[in-house]
Amino acid sequence: MESIAGKKAVVVGGSGGIGACVARELVHAGAQVLVHGGHASEKFDKLMEELSKINKTGNNKAVVQPITIENFHDIEKSGLFSAIQECDILCVCFGPFVQKPLDQTSALEWKQMALLNYALPGICVSTALPYMTAKKWGRIILMGGTRTQDINSFSTNAAYAGAKTGVGCLVKSVATEYASKGITCNGVMPGFTKTEYQSQQQLRELALKMPLGKLVAPETIARTIMFLISTPEINGALLPIDCGWHPCMTGKNRLTDTK
Repeated sequence: MESIAGKKAVVVGGSGGIGACVARELVHAGAQVLVHGGHASEKFDKLMEELSKINKTGNNKAVVQPITIENFHDIEKSGLFSAIQECDILCVCFGPFVQKPLDQTSALEWKQMALLNYALPGICVSTALPYMTAKKWGRIILMGGTRTQDINSFSTNAAYAGAKTGVGCLVKSVATEYASKGITCNGVMPGFTKTEYQSQQQLRELALKMPLGKLVAPETIARTIMFLISTPEINGALLPIDCGWHPCMTGKNRLTDTK
């Protein structure tokens, strides 16, 4: 496995959840990390303090840059994209979610899903590739959604899942075109994951749907991402991390007692 010590990494959507765990792993591995967050918060400040304690070089930085449909067309002028222009490792963990049947999904929600879950990762990738190509080395990780490694039907989140399925096409395209230039691009499709963004009730309900009766830990996803980053032989993979979950599963499919 390759060392990434000293490499410049950008984590888009890294202030919490999976992204924060990825930032921690990158810093532990010796990378210089810029962590993007949508807004300033005490939680974000604590994360950056933690990263500074792990790596005392002072090379880790934070950027607060809200990414919304309102500012989307000016996003390339931001400090975030200046950093992406000269990064060795790009991890896009950002992606808003909407859960509605198609007949209740508004035009604005369609635009949000398409722009922020597909066009934004694409712009990040296109921004990073010239520098990576010149260096003849680069690692890109894009985040898909549950069951979006294949074309599937979705009854309540087709707008979101459609955009995330498109991310798989982006991953495959980058891998094919840029493998000879020392660049890898892989996609991770998390299942139901335990993060601070859900209520305790939501976490309990989601856990009951899982085969083992428990949610995926964000740390597990982050460690898997680090394996993909440090293994150049893996390129163009769309990796589900979902314990084998499928919509047809019911409580009787689980192997553990979750009372």
